[in-house]
Amino acid sequence: MATLVLGTVGRIFGGPLGGIVGTVLGGVVDRGLFGGGGKAREVGRMGNLAVQSSSYGEPIPFIAGRMRGAGNLIWSSGIKETATRSGGGKRSGTATTSYGYSASFAVGLAAREIAGISRIWADGKVIRDADGVFSSPVTMRLHTGSETQPVDALIAAAEGAGGAPAYRGLAYVVFEDLPLADYGNRIPNLTFEIIADQDEHLDVGQVMAALGTVDRRSLVVLEGRFPTMAGHFSGRSGSIADAIAPLLEISGAAFAGGAGLTVKGGGGEPDVLTEDVCEARAPGDSRNRERRKRAGMESLAGAVEVAFYDVSRDYQPGLQRVRRDTANGVDHQSVACAMSPMQAKSLAAGILARRHAGRLRATVRLPWRFVALQPGALVRFADDDIVWRVRETRFEGFVVHLDLERIEGAQPLAASGDGGRALRFDDDPVGPTLLHLLDLPPLQGEVSDMPRMWIAASGASPTWRRAGVELSGDGGESYATIGVAEGNTAQGVAISVLGPGSVDGWDRFASLDVEMSGEAMWLEGRTPVSVLSGANLALVGDEIIQFAQADALGAQRFRLSQLLRGRRGTEASATAHTVGERFILLDVSTMLPFDPPTEALGRAFRVRAVGPGDTGSVPVIGAATGRALMPLAPAHLRLRHVDGAVWANWTRRSRVGFGWADFVDAPLGEAFEAYRVEIRLDGRLARTETVSVPGFVYGAATRIADGGGEVVTIAVAQLSAAVGPGAWSSRALVL
Repeated sequence: MATLVLGTVGRIFGGPLGGIVGTVLGGVVDRGLFGGGGKAREVGRMGNLAVQSSSYGEPIPFIAGRMRGAGNLIWSSGIKETATRSGGGKRSGTATTSYGYSASFAVGLAAREIAGISRIWADGKVIRDADGVFSSPVTMRLHTGSETQPVDALIAAAEGAGGAPAYRGLAYVVFEDLPLADYGNRIPNLTFEIIADQDEHLDVGQVMAALGTVDRRSLVVLEGRFPTMAGHFSGRSGSIADAIAPLLEISGAAFAGGAGLTVKGGGGEPDVLTEDVCEARAPGDSRNRERRKRAGMESLAGAVEVAFYDVSRDYQPGLQRVRRDTANGVDHQSVACAMSPMQAKSLAAGILARRHAGRLRATVRLPWRFVALQPGALVRFADDDIVWRVRETRFEGFVVHLDLERIEGAQPLAASGDGGRALRFDDDPVGPTLLHLLDLPPLQGEVSDMPRMWIAASGASPTWRRAGVELSGDGGESYATIGVAEGNTAQGVAISVLGPGSVDGWDRFASLDVEMSGEAMWLEGRTPVSVLSGANLALVGDEIIQFAQADALGAQRFRLSQLLRGRRGTEASATAHTVGERFILLDVSTMLPFDPPTEALGRAFRVRAVGPGDTGSVPVIGAATGRALMPLAPAHLRLRHVDGAVWANWTRRSRVGFGWADFVDAPLGEAFEAYRVEIRLDGRLARTETVSVPGFVYGAATRIADGGGEVVTIAVAQLSAAVGPGAWSSRALVL
């Protein structure tokens, strides 16, 4: 301020030379009083150095084969701030201090020794390829989880001697000073392709045996054949039986009786029961042959679907379904297994075939010498080829009773599956972030008591996911991080002019063509009831509209029609549209809120994005006008000429009561009720009044004293204690 004042005074009394001297002296005063001028600038400094949290007590995942998992943060030294100073010399001007952030941390991967890791994703983006090459310099160490692994050197240096565990038996990785600028200055969500076994032909039986391993010895004994897969992830609390049960279901295996955990899969030779064997005598018994019965089709599901992790789509969730001609619902099987779509389809076909084969049940009585037959055993009668599995055994009166279930005889349906298109987030350039700083009226569900602003962010590139957001309130001298924008708000520009239209109901004549900024930004129509409930709210220029119809025109273009205009009190902007103005879909779930203090009203703020594609990005500037606190323009303003006086009446509207019920006054929504009234005579401002009721009388004598005129224009705005007058309503009366 002193720079401006003394510079002006110097020019008045001393000409150009005096102006220079005054400017220099004013700069000295400003620097002394306010620290301005040569004060060092701080760029990109965070206000909170908290580390991403980890979950205490989270189960340590067990992984078999090759699988993708996220792990758990088990150690961190905190976020490290590094200051870099530039400039400050005689020729380079004001010194600038830039801040960068990094973190050192460890992530637990698996509760067993693993063979290694392959690819790594950060926030869904590949940062390390299958060859072990990082896309940018990263220092990472892998501890495979052996029982002899040493303490990591970085953790030991940070925690001190004796304070750092070696995490033996736990596979984990350590990142050292990982740069965080590409992840919004936070530790990213990391996932790893973990290789627990080198065998590429892992089967379900091997997984069950690995799950049942205690002290390097498996308690599970396998018999028969099992389907193959790529990997398995077990990350929930529970017993070994809970983890094995889904695997038994998809493989058609069963626990066999006897000591230990014997699991019988497919194949294997059944015991042959001859006609002689199927005779059992007990007191009063006659000769006994097996008795068969078949369950009805109504007891079976018409389809089986298997949910799995698709190896052809970077381990993203997949679903394969097999259906028969009859449809009695769907049997859903969900397994934490990685496999191909063909393997999952085959599993679903096998499950459905076993369901239908299992409709046939049988009971048989055998001599006592067959008491060793236990549930899970396979048997076959000599006179047919059907293979049965023993479901239950009973020994009564020296007779063995067997309940049998058919397991073969029905052919699985043909199984061919396709995983569909992969949604991959690779290491392609993400491109710059598109930012808008919006000062909006209250949106649906909001009752603001502070001058709220919104930050809408997205990226034109399909690989854009998120970006950190920094804000400056001192003209760009310093910035502070206020959050991470990751909603990908749909935005674009108008490529036609939205003409004037009714703001009192549906505008079925006007339409608007828009071009979206990215291919993934899609607009779709909604029913009128849904629109009236708040759907498809959009900002066009400074007017907020809603649309029920959205027709795709191709090339990221849409035509919007069946409009509601001037929403949320923006009817004054319904006639001021141009080609190229902004179009933003207003969805509070995708936008980042920012609440400046009330004393910051009128101040200009700068926001900029901090992301992989935002190096050197230009800040977006916007002023905090307190739009969220402004009262709405009064409605139904009426002027009447009575005995030379002009009578004005209006109806209050409320920013906290947009849902205006019939025959009910809108809530006040302000600390007090007051209105500013401006009277113009033939266009000349003649008088300003403040009233506390929704009405005003402009007397004839007062009009004559104000200079008279043939056209009286009265404008009315409701007053707010925080921001003063809100939006205006005006009407003219020709006397």
